Amino acid sequence: MYADRTWLGGGAVSSWQAPWLLNRRWDLTYISLSAVLVAVPFLLFQVFNKYGVPGGVVDPAAAVDILVALVVGGPHMCSTYTLTFMDQNFTHRYPRYVALALCLPVLVTILGIVNLTLLLTIFMMWASVHVLHQIAYIADCYRTKGHDDESLLSRGIDYAVIFSSLYPLAMVKLVNDAFVIGGTRIEIPFLVGQEWAIYAASAGFFFCLALYIGKTLLEIQRHRANFPKTLLLAITICIAYVIPSSDNLDVAFQGMNVWHSFQYLGLTWYLNRLRQERGEITSPVVQKISGTRRGPQYYFFNVGLTLAAGAMVVFLNVALRLPWIQSYYIVILSCLLIHYYFDHFMFTRVGELVRGS
Repeated sequence: MYADRTWLGGGAVSSWQAPWLLNRRWDLTYISLSAVLVAVPFLLFQVFNKYGVPGGVVDPAAAVDILVALVVGGPHMCSTYTLTFMDQNFTHRYPRYVALALCLPVLVTILGIVNLTLLLTIFMMWASVHVLHQIAYIADCYRTKGHDDESLLSRGIDYAVIFSSLYPLAMVKLVNDAFVIGGTRIEIPFLVGQEWAIYAASAGFFFCLALYIGKTLLEIQRHRANFPKTLLLAITICIAYVIPSSDNLDVAFQGMNVWHSFQYLGLTWYLNRLRQERGEITSPVVQKISGTRRGPQYYFFNVGLTLAAGAMVVFLNVALRLPWIQSYYIVILSCLLIHYYFDHFMFTRVGELVRGS
């Protein structure tokens, strides 16, 4: 459980524990240090902006969106269904919960036609909570595997610093009515022009950060500090705080999305591997693509589902003659909101990932 001397170095090694989810290499690759992927959309945007998009059909930001959606965003979204719709144990145990998920495409379709701005506002707010909830879930897994303080106060401080980190600089743009995604201005009417909201968001975050730093120092003194969790939270806090300051929020949030999606693909692959080892997979398809050496099959299966969603977008646009932007958002946001809906439940099931550890 304790971190080895060659990794952390120095005499304070015994103050840290290292309860990796799978092992050090896997966790650092898929969970923490994969944060370097945040820079990829920025680099792609600069390349496309300077040299043009191959084919010259779309603008640089749209090209980044398409690439991210195809390579990681779409596959991570679709991988949720291997644990939910494609799992008879899940659908039989929670039939009402599964049925309610099917109401989301109806809501998305109505809003996509009637009020696209409201739909995108709901999406952005939910997406931000979802991304941070995933970090909280991983932190809970590390906490459960280790010997952390399990008190409600300790967990509450972790949650508070995670969920407050993204909003101080985002609030600046919301208050100044400058929060633009996909060419659409995201508006929260009661915040526009309310400068007090900026100070409140910043004060709340830095108060939570001070509590978290103090708690972590106390855990180090008590030899209970959790290295993987602390590393993940430190990286998350820094990135989440800075990302909304970008002048190009489309590209900035795609950076966050790449890291989030890469993490999620690793987590769902590992969950399906554990389910296979326990004999809990009910779908022959999921059974075939799960396992230690079947990562590529698992990934490309989810790429295939992503391409199927893309084909549905084309169908709505060509066959039903819906505008392209509405066709895109109706299909993609329906799938994404179902993904968020299921994950807020899945992220409470820490035992599925750490059972028997």
